[in-house]
Amino acid sequence: MPATFTDDQLAQLVDDIDEGFTTEPPLLSSKGRALARWRRRHKDSPSSSTTSEREPQWRRTHKRSQRGYRGPGGGAMDTVKPPLEWQATTAHVCGLNPWMVGAASPNIGTPVGAHLTTGEPATCDVLAWFAAGLISNPSAFVLSLPGLGKSTLIRKMVLGAIAQGQCPLIAGDMKGEYVELIRANGGQVITLGHGKGHLNPLAAGSLGSTIPLLEAHEQQLIAAGRGGLIDETRELVHSRQVLMTATLIELIRQEPVADYEHALLSSALRELREGGQFDFENPPLVRDLADQISAGSDRLQKIAAAASREEYLVATIALRRSMAALLDGPLGEIFADHTSTPLDLSAPGIVIDVSSLTRGDKTLKAAVMLACWSDAYGSMEAAHLLAAAKLAPQRYFLAVLDELWQVLGAGAGMVQRIDELTRLNRSDGTGLLQITHTGRDLETLPTEADIKTALGFIERAGMVICGGLPAGELARLEDVLQYSVAEQAMITSWSRGAPLRRRHRGARQKPAGIGKFMIKISKDSAAGIPIQTLLTPTEIELRLHDTNARFDELIAQQER
Repeated sequence: MPATFTDDQLAQLVDDIDEGFTTEPPLLSSKGRALARWRRRHKDSPSSSTTSEREPQWRRTHKRSQRGYRGPGGGAMDTVKPPLEWQATTAHVCGLNPWMVGAASPNIGTPVGAHLTTGEPATCDVLAWFAAGLISNPSAFVLSLPGLGKSTLIRKMVLGAIAQGQCPLIAGDMKGEYVELIRANGGQVITLGHGKGHLNPLAAGSLGSTIPLLEAHEQQLIAAGRGGLIDETRELVHSRQVLMTATLIELIRQEPVADYEHALLSSALRELREGGQFDFENPPLVRDLADQISAGSDRLQKIAAAASREEYLVATIALRRSMAALLDGPLGEIFADHTSTPLDLSAPGIVIDVSSLTRGDKTLKAAVMLACWSDAYGSMEAAHLLAAAKLAPQRYFLAVLDELWQVLGAGAGMVQRIDELTRLNRSDGTGLLQITHTGRDLETLPTEADIKTALGFIERAGMVICGGLPAGELARLEDVLQYSVAEQAMITSWSRGAPLRRRHRGARQKPAGIGKFMIKISKDSAAGIPIQTLLTPTEIELRLHDTNARFDELIAQQER
């Protein structure tokens, strides 16, 4: 006998189906046929609409019964357990609230690529980040193995500095890697080398050229309470001339210059200017200084404590020999004539190309590097001096020290000169970029004092940027930087070469870590910023970052 269902039972069944408590009975079953008949009789009733005519179940609110809410996941519950809670320092769980992955990256300054975790635009700019208070010192120290894109990252930062009206200054481009970039932006390119220009160590340069301008505004300076600025500038230029000449002599001698020899150089320079033939705008040459010392005035004889001309010649024989070697030795071709191209402070950027120097001649390279940086220092000081005197707007510079291991090894005085820049760049309005391969490069300097001074460059840097490095190098930096386990694994993975897959044709394979860097703006365990350097179509078209141009033919052969 077929089962019978009352209207109340069928109405309740419809409600249960609509609420999700039960499913539709089979259509050909007795319950299914009874339900279909009931729906046909009640299809016009507002309380008996089908599921398709009503709102979907997921949009309807659950109904509560004596045993809890009705529907999937419903039922009774006596107590609701609170979620588990943990407490930790911000440094250890940064990014957990409200994001599970800490990937904060300031969007300030020069765009250099993309964030490796989020894909968002990544920026890196020492001057802009210093102005925003993100770093305490407008400087960066870059470490990475060769061929992984250090110079490309720095050139992008140089390009951003030009766009922001700052003046990048590369005083000694060892490999000529910045020449095309500066030239493409209308900057000044100065070439030094055998037969490629001269550099007068006695030239006052940009700093000396400010003296006539200060003299023309002497009354204005006096009214502003800066009347002594002219004399201060003259003495500053004079001291730089004496220091540069003494440094070149020390490089040739491989011995220090005596105190009385410093005094002889200083007095001889003053006598040349007092004679009226030379001044700060028209400086003497090294040969003029050598002739003045050889002539031996009464004042010079007094400084040498010589009672006669003969005693003077004996007392100055070492200095006169060194001056002659400076004129006719390996340095004579570059330093024996007037400066071919003075630095132009109005240029968007300045690069001194010394890539043509003989790599094996360390004395010549050291002398040229010292002279270049002396000229660069003078240029920056001149700009700040004019700004302080309200005679020119304030200019900001970005000093680039690529191949730092070569710069520091160029001469004993370079470590102290760079150390001065790292300590005073905030007051000098100068950003500083220092680039080398590994921290081991800083430990190859000749003296222990130089090594300790150079290692301080990393500690004082506002940010440290690491590309691919071996695990041993990260262990070497533990005293200065703290990397998490994940960051260490990431940095060491970037040091691997290209995949070892044999390819006969197709594009040249690249190392996995090329263009990848970790930016640390804090020396503690705070999370770093992993980025991937990206090139714009214009940079690719102009080949501004192509340092493998000499291998074009070889690479083309392998791709065929």
